[in-house]
Order: sequence, then structure tokens, then C-alpha cells
Amino acid sequence: MREPLLKHNPDLGDVTLAVLVGMANAIETESVQRYGSLAEIMQRRGDAATVEALLAMRDEERAHVEAVEHWASSLREPIPDVADFKWRLPPEMGDAWGEVLGSARLSPYRAFAIAADNEQRAFELYSYLAAHASDRAVAAQAERLALEELRHASLMRRWRRKAWHRERRDLQAAQPMVATPDALNALLAQREAEIAERHRSAASQLRALGDEESARLLDALAAKPAGPANGANAGGHVAEAGGSVPLLVSAQEPLEALSETLQAVMQTSEGRLFTAAESALVDVVRRLARLGLQIERRMRA
Repeated sequence: MREPLLKHNPDLGDVTLAVLVGMANAIETESVQRYGSLAEIMQRRGDAATVEALLAMRDEERAHVEAVEHWASSLREPIPDVADFKWRLPPEMGDAWGEVLGSARLSPYRAFAIAADNEQRAFELYSYLAAHASDRAVAAQAERLALEELRHASLMRRWRRKAWHRERRDLQAAQPMVATPDALNALLAQREAEIAERHRSAASQLRALGDEESARLLDALAAKPAGPANGANAGGHVAEAGGSVPLLVSAQEPLEALSETLQAVMQTSEGRLFTAAESALVDVVRRLARLGLQIERRMRA
């Protein structure tokens, strides 16, 4: 059986029509705002494909908001303030987005997959409310909302499948087989050479934009220095965020890919191989943290 996506049952007190309307409006309105905000962030990160996916989901959720308004009007129930119900939404509905927000590997497929899971969470929420409504008429309305969320989830899964076919070459790329420390060292040498080349190329373009600070960071990361990041500003002209951020995200992507490979090695190894993979992962995570900090600085610039 599938593990429930909601980890905790909501404490909403007596389940009334007013509660149902408030929760439905909060869920759909929050989704509109979240997708719009994420699209803006992805736009600044230079990810046009994911922006398009998020805007499609935002527009779909806007239609859901209108549907809730018509439904509430048919019940003669006023639409309450979103703030009165937003805090009651299950935290799991936002956690998944928070986990991938800083990732350079958030793709349309992953966005649609998270959205499909959230629609399933909304279904579970309404099913819970239907089961705990003392008024049968209220339970019937909760069941109606639950079925509607299943329809939304089905749409997100269809969009996810289409994105899968567009991205399948990357998504289906098998992790390399690593059985010995020597094999791991050979893999790391190859990947690190590719990462260094990507970083040097991005550093050159950042210098052309006038972002010397970011260029120096990538130069330093290409050389793999030890120790924490130096937060001091390198001075000089700073390029606009729209110019620097996509280049920094591009430099982040191969490091994330390497971290996923190392985690896969650790899951199937022990002894010296596990220790070597763990040590390499610590180094990769340190560099990702430095890059992530610089991306945040440039996005706030």
C-alpha cells in the first residue's frame, strides 16, 4: 500500500461548509501564489522551460480558484480571508518545493511530479474532512472536493508524462557502476575535469559581464580549495542578477549531478569505498553551499 502523503491529520475542529470553503480557497490561492513566485525565481535563474511549466500550473490553479468561488456562491457561503486558513494547510504541501527550490536540477518533469503529489495530498485532506464531518451534506461536499483533486492530480500526471518524454535522455541516464576505490577515483577525475572546465568557462563569461567576484569564486572552486567560503566582496562592478545567475546555476548543475552519483555509490557500498565516497560528497556539498550563497547574493542584488 502507498504510504500516506500527509504525515499528520489536520486539527480543524468541527468540519462545516465554512471550513470547507475556507480550506479550498486557501489551497488553490496558495498554489497560484506559489507557482507564480517560483516562476519568477526560475526566470531569474534562466530556466525558461521550468518557468513555462510553472506558469501553466499557475494558470490552471487560477481556474481552480474561480471554480471554488462559483461553488461557494452556489452554497451561499462567503469566501473567507485566505490568511484565516493558510496557516492550517498541511506543511507537507510546501515542504517539497522548499527542498528543490535551490536546485539547478529542478526541471518541468520534477515540477509536475511535485504538483501531482500535492494534488494527492489535497485529496487525502478532503477525504479526512469528509470522514470527520458530522453533517452528511458537508461530508458529501468534502467528497466532491476530494474527487476534484483527483482530477487535478490526473492532469498533473499527464503533464508529467509529457515532460518525461522530453527529458527522458537525462532522466534515464544510468548512474555509473562503481565497485572499487580505484574505480571511484577514476570517475572523480573525469567528473572533476568536466566541472572545472564548466567553471572556467562560466568564470570567463562572468568577467565579461563585469562580475569579478563570482568569476573569482568559480576559479577558486575549479581549483578545489579547502575551507569555508570567504564572504568578503571582491569589489568592482557587479553584473545584473539576470546575467550572473544563469551562469552560476550552470556551474551548480554538474556539482549536483556528482553529489547524486556519490550518494548512489554510498547506498550500495561499505568499507573503504563508502568512506572515499563520503569524503568526496562532503567536498562537493561544501562547494555547492558556496555557490548557493553566491546565487542568493546575486538574486538579491
